[in-house]
Amino acid sequence: MFNTNWFLLRLVTFFILGGVLLDLEMLIFLIGFLFLHVSLGLKTILNDYIHIKKIKIILLILIRISSIEISRYILELLL
Repeated sequence: MFNTNWFLLRLVTFFILGGVLLDLEMLIFLIGFLFLHVSLGLKTILNDYIHIKKIKIILLILIRISSIEISRYILELLL
C-alpha cells in the first residue's frame, strides 16, 4: 500500500535542500515547504501514536491553526 505522507515528506525535503543549494531568493518557497514538512510529520506522528478520535481531531485542528499563524508571522517579518 502506497503512503502519500511518506512520499510528500521526502519530496518536500528534496525541494528544501535543492532550494538552499541553488538559490537563496527562494526563501518564501522554502518556508512554505518547511511548514508543509513539519505539519505532515506531526500529522504522521499523531496518526501513529494517538488512537482516541476526539483527541486526534482536536490536535490536528491545533496543528493546522498553529502552522497558519506561524507562517503569517514569518511573512509579516519578511515583508
